[in-house]
Amino acid sequence: MALDYNRDIKVAHYALTSSDFDIAIAKAGKMPQVGYTWSGARKMGQANGRDVIANSFGNSFSVSIPLYTGGQVENEIANAKLSKTNAQEEMLRVQQATKYSAVEGYYALLAYQELRDVYHEAVDNLQGHLDNVTAQYNVGTKAKVDVLSSNVSLANSKTTAVTADNNVAIAESNLNNILGLPLQTKLNLADHQLPFDTYDISLQEAIDYAMKYRPEVLQAAVAVQEAEHNIGIAQAGNRPTVSVGAGRGWTDDDFPGVDDHNWSITGGVSWSLWDGGATNARIKKSKEALLSARETEQKTREAVQLEVKQAYLNIRSAAQKVEETTAVIDQAKENYRIQNIRYQAGVGINLDVLDAQLSLNEAQVNHIQALYDYNVGIAKLEQAMGVDVRSGVIHPSLTATGYKG
Repeated sequence: MALDYNRDIKVAHYALTSSDFDIAIAKAGKMPQVGYTWSGARKMGQANGRDVIANSFGNSFSVSIPLYTGGQVENEIANAKLSKTNAQEEMLRVQQATKYSAVEGYYALLAYQELRDVYHEAVDNLQGHLDNVTAQYNVGTKAKVDVLSSNVSLANSKTTAVTADNNVAIAESNLNNILGLPLQTKLNLADHQLPFDTYDISLQEAIDYAMKYRPEVLQAAVAVQEAEHNIGIAQAGNRPTVSVGAGRGWTDDDFPGVDDHNWSITGGVSWSLWDGGATNARIKKSKEALLSARETEQKTREAVQLEVKQAYLNIRSAAQKVEETTAVIDQAKENYRIQNIRYQAGVGINLDVLDAQLSLNEAQVNHIQALYDYNVGIAKLEQAMGVDVRSGVIHPSLTATGYKG
């Protein structure tokens, strides 16, 4: 849904569509140029001492065909096609960024919903504990300080639960905004808890994939190709241009001027022998731009490799935390149960029960955070790799290592 309504994607789509017109404009440089001219004039002069007024009307058609431009037009066409490739990769990049935002927003809402349940469960637990403490206090078996401390813990827990409710509402509005839905839309998520699905890929596989399919890597490679063609455009200034043309004209004293006619066939060669060194300067500038583009390409590849590695390691770290916090939750639940039994039996203290509840909350929160980090980490890794947003697998015909225009 986010891919259909996101405004950044629409902007990228318009840019991609415009690139087709840039190709058409560049190709027009090899096409015949046809022109038509109509002229009319009225002149007054003197002949034999008398004023004479003469009319003159003319029509002409002309055709000019470029035969050779020194490689300028060919390189301009190649660059226009490369610009379209760049626009296609930009579309993919924006789609991948949009998908990541949507996935991140989805798991954020799911995580906040789970946290809300945790905090509301804590309120229920503390409310039950307070009721038990109050009942025992009323019969004289517990001190008033236990009632007061339990009441304070319950109040703090209720405050946290209110914050959790608010976080859910904000996360839902944020996801609605990403999806292009009204902010007040109530969402029914497909999942009821954060998943922990196996994601089996090696770091080297992830890096190799990114080097082939990451849009920014492909765009950097395209920029190198464009810089090479720009050198050819600059070098065209040192080469001749060849063209042929033809024309047909009519002139007459009477409107519209179609009586007397003439025709012409022309051919021409134009060669700039010296332009003050401007062309050579443009060539040198273009060569420096090529060196810069190559450095930028290598810099981009290294940055993407680093991004992939960081995302990969974050997933591995989050997975370990999920496994560790799963065991901790079981222990925290058992500890809370035991402390309640000990307190009710009169062998435990109230502080042990309250601490056990806090420990249980902390364990559950850490577990949810680890699951969130794991799932969002997978989405981040797939974005860093350049995985296709719809199918999950991308198989483009062009790669950063093999693309030649």
